[in-house]
Amino acid sequence: MTRREEDLVLIEKYLAGNEDAIEELVMKYQRQIYAFLYRMIYDMEEAKDLTQKTFIKAIKGIKGFRRESSFKTWLYQIATNTGLNHIKQRREGEIELDESNIDPELISGQTGALSDILEKEKKVCIKRGLSELPERQRLAITLRAYDGLSCSETAKVMKCSEGAVKAHYHQGVKKLREILKAYDL
Repeated sequence: MTRREEDLVLIEKYLAGNEDAIEELVMKYQRQIYAFLYRMIYDMEEAKDLTQKTFIKAIKGIKGFRRESSFKTWLYQIATNTGLNHIKQRREGEIELDESNIDPELISGQTGALSDILEKEKKVCIKRGLSELPERQRLAITLRAYDGLSCSETAKVMKCSEGAVKAHYHQGVKKLREILKAYDL
């Protein structure tokens, strides 16, 4: 049975009244969604809150899931919208960005050895570089490179064509390289 088929079985079980089925879906995707949202906003606590909001929205809207895409793609669409709304609120001054709230598991390595310190520095520079990209380019890179979504899945999440995804990704990588050159990487 494929992952998509497994997800559909769990959805049907949940809709039939099996509460454990939805918990299984949450456990299956919780880490991926958290990591994705963290890379959008770079704040552990906010990413946790947004992950929870994403799953609440998904559970509330699961009856409306039309099965035209995979559950994973649908969930990433919800997470993307949740994250982008949060970013918009932050820009409007409704939410403060706490730069000190960094998830050590996602962007740092063990400290001590010179190679570990250099690796951590690279990750921080990449994080900063990604944050400087336009929203759509950052999203395309994050979905494709970090989350491993296909071009087709990324297009569904971003609600654009595959060609647009490729263009956003290509332009984003090009700009990211330029930014990283400034950091001597």
